[in-house]
Amino acid sequence: MPEIDFFEASDVGCVREINEDAVGHWPHDDGMVFAVADGLGGAEAGEVASALALEILPKELARSARSWSVAKRLRRAFHAANLEIYSKAIAVPELRGMGTTLTATALVGATLVTAHVGDTRLYLLRAGKLIQLTKDHTWVAEQVQYGLISVEQARTHPRRNVLTRCLGRELIVGVDLLTLDPRPGDLLLHCSDGVHGLVEDGEMIPLLPEGPEAACRELIELARSRGAPDNVSVQVAAVRDCPPAAARPRWWRLGR
Repeated sequence: MPEIDFFEASDVGCVREINEDAVGHWPHDDGMVFAVADGLGGAEAGEVASALALEILPKELARSARSWSVAKRLRRAFHAANLEIYSKAIAVPELRGMGTTLTATALVGATLVTAHVGDTRLYLLRAGKLIQLTKDHTWVAEQVQYGLISVEQARTHPRRNVLTRCLGRELIVGVDLLTLDPRPGDLLLHCSDGVHGLVEDGEMIPLLPEGPEAACRELIELARSRGAPDNVSVQVAAVRDCPPAAARPRWWRLGR
């Protein structure tokens, strides 16, 4: 069983009146799952979508067969959340068009598994090097991948917040899955685009080793000091001890 120090925080930011982000964590098998959802939609629809995602996720994980792999449990839970949000958006006129990102990481036994849809990010700080493990499902990320714009241009592009994939907008959604073996000393960061849109990767590196609570609070304060036009949410997990590990990350896109 991994030994983990964990903290999470979410803030409405400096401009928004409603926090449409949601954060949560739960015990799972001999470990834990933690997740961030960033809602989108008119009125309070985004708040509903992100809350639904974090309500359904732990329920589906709890009822899934123990014979299934953690990756299969997460994927099935994501599809269940997507279907619930999609159905509710159709049934309730005020909620039409709502959706949410969702990034959930399970630290169970000697394995880390992450399921991901949207532009909330998972970072890994290992041996002083910060790596973005998730891929942003955004229009600008696709343009960068194709070499049409630079990373620097993407950060300020007027379409930088346009998602190409999220929960609730379509009946079936593709879910990215990542697995790797954690190591003692690893630091894991979930953050919504309200954070990574304002804080450079290099600025995160000295903050994360200060401890999960201090890192979360400082990242939020740094985003707020820069105007925080969006909601800001962070989760930091410090792996203090775990079984030996040596696997490389692997990606799958499933379900579409």
